Amino acid sequence: MKRVCVRAERGEMVIIVPCVHTLSMEDLLTALFDIERRAWRAADTRDAEFYREYLAPEALVVSPRGILDREGILRDLVENPNEFPEYAIMDEKVVPLGEEGAVLAYTVSFGGQIFYVSTAYTRKGDRWRAAFHQRTPAIQKPGSES
Repeated sequence: MKRVCVRAERGEMVIIVPCVHTLSMEDLLTALFDIERRAWRAADTRDAEFYREYLAPEALVVSPRGILDREGILRDLVENPNEFPEYAIMDEKVVPLGEEGAVLAYTVSFGGQIFYVSTAYTRKGDRWRAAFHQRTPAIQKPGSES
């Protein structure tokens, strides 16, 4: 029998997948990006309750607004409009960090802008939580349009 390591709860829905060491890279990528995409949807709707469960206690976000701790992230979620009302996520990658962590990296495109994004996840018990998130704007190449 496989241990449960990813358990994402949202209302009536529970997603359970096996531990990292039993997951292929593709399955780990799929499982964690499911959580990541739900975090983006929660940001769209300013769902602070989702974020309270999603964020690790020590969570940090590095963004144009600065370096925010968990409470700052929750406050920012409620007080500031979503910067990415329509977006496309592409070029997803995952780097496992032992059985207790993983880093997701991907590209986000919206309104002609490109950002490189990373989220570090940590596993506590049977659930994955975001411990660190950063968005880096892509450097515009000379001659490309704004």
